[in-house]
Amino acid sequence: MKSVELEQAFLGCLISDSSYIDSAKQYITEKDFFYSSFNQKVWTAIDKLYSRNKEIDLVTICEEVGNSVDGHSSSYEIAGFMDRVVSPSSSIEYAKRLHSYYLRRILHNQIAGISKGLGDSSLETSNLLEEAHTTIGNIIKLQPNKIFDIDSLLEDTKDSIYNSTTQIQTGINTLDRIVTGMTRGEITIIAGRPGNAKTTVSANIARNLVHQGLKVAMFNREMPNTEMMKKFIAMESKSLQYRNLRNNIDVDKEELSDISSLISEVYNGKLFMFDDVRDIENTFREIKAISPDVVIDDHIGLIEHPANDRRDLRLKIGDVSRSYKWLAKSQDMSVILVSQMNRNMEHRTDRVPRLSDLAESGNLEQDAEIVVFSHYPWVSRYGDDGNSDCYLELIVAKNRYGQTNSCEVGYHGNSCTVTDSEQEAVAMANNRGDGVRGTPNPF
Repeated sequence: MKSVELEQAFLGCLISDSSYIDSAKQYITEKDFFYSSFNQKVWTAIDKLYSRNKEIDLVTICEEVGNSVDGHSSSYEIAGFMDRVVSPSSSIEYAKRLHSYYLRRILHNQIAGISKGLGDSSLETSNLLEEAHTTIGNIIKLQPNKIFDIDSLLEDTKDSIYNSTTQIQTGINTLDRIVTGMTRGEITIIAGRPGNAKTTVSANIARNLVHQGLKVAMFNREMPNTEMMKKFIAMESKSLQYRNLRNNIDVDKEELSDISSLISEVYNGKLFMFDDVRDIENTFREIKAISPDVVIDDHIGLIEHPANDRRDLRLKIGDVSRSYKWLAKSQDMSVILVSQMNRNMEHRTDRVPRLSDLAESGNLEQDAEIVVFSHYPWVSRYGDDGNSDCYLELIVAKNRYGQTNSCEVGYHGNSCTVTDSEQEAVAMANNRGDGVRGTPNPF
């Protein structure tokens, strides 16, 4: 059945039984949806009559479109629609097929336009790619929303129960035992004051995810990608120290070459890092192009906003967190947002982080399912026991679906490594020849 004939059959079904109009309207949303202009006018008439609770028949439709269109009798043309009706219930299937034809027409026209641009050597390739990306994105948005179906929801729910792929383990087992991992479609906040290893914690999670075979997108807003890569090199190496890599001191070139080969093999196609994406729009564009399992944004307080946006930073960050919330759900991925904390805790005796210390905490706290504070204890708090540099305190201050608690994890600064226990970090420090204390790094 050709497109015009299918349009006629579809409209005939709706005239025969208007109860299908609501279901059909989820597919027919554009004013230029119909290939035939006359069929478009008939649909507009049907829609208007239906919205006014008027009778939908040959007479009322002709009153709306006019008795004569383009020299043809409206009543004669519409009566012909009725001859194509086999079953009014077919209207929804017809609507789906018409929507497919509609998208194909748009796609064909847009691709033709892009193809024409390819022949113009004066146009930058990057601009053509951007245009193609935007065009395809706009067409995708034209797809109809799914009608709620309780049976489909039940099947999805059972799949989420039986299928563990919805849960993503951080790979820090001590932490995972508290939060039971991260969930796709949800947000985790990792926060801390400067020097409390929040970036190192998130980098360790990224490494663990990559080794699980998951795809990770990292947005490094505080440091260049090269500095972040030095962290990964130190993590994967058994001897190379982060501080030496940063300062190019006593770097074993053979060891560096071996670790580089390992990272290339394991991380390629799994880890994507960006240090030059400043605004949220381009951030989301990169995310959608990659379709990662997990996004790590470090840190969201540094996301740039339009110059004319004079709102308070709290409101701006609130918009970012809400946008990430919806993106996580629509892309079926987990999001880790790394955030700064305010200075309130530094004025308290115990200096233990609280939710109220989370910078611009209103929406961040609300939108996140999990909030974890990375806390590197001060010697003044714990005393110099000789091991104080070999652990971090991870405080789970919010866990929407489970317990809140804190745990101590091993921390070895020279290798930028977070381990499951302090004992492991101490052993690592001794094996690498830098004594019991793991020299901390400032990130």
